[in-house]
Amino acid sequence: MSIRERLYPGEQELPVLAPHCSDARYVWNLALEQRNLRRRERSQKITYNTQAHGLSEARKESWLKEGSAAVQQQALRDLNQAFQNWWKRPDHFGRPTWRKAGINEGFAV
Repeated sequence: MSIRERLYPGEQELPVLAPHCSDARYVWNLALEQRNLRRRERSQKITYNTQAHGLSEARKESWLKEGSAAVQQQALRDLNQAFQNWWKRPDHFGRPTWRKAGINEGFAV
């Protein structure tokens, strides 16, 4: 079971929540680009597990370690679920697309 809430952060909460949104958007877009490249090259299939392992390696060596690992991993899970939905019902779900700042803001924990 999950609960979905829309937050309207005040001026004090915005600096705390905004980095989570940008981290989730960055991880989503990076993972989407990896899947698109693998599809074009017709190389080995990429899965959630391979991308999660890559995320943990990237967190050791980059600025991603400053953000929440749970938010970043959930962005990968959400992208994986979006692809599964698209493959099962392409007539109903569209192909996953890029997340844009100010438009597709959000994160899950």
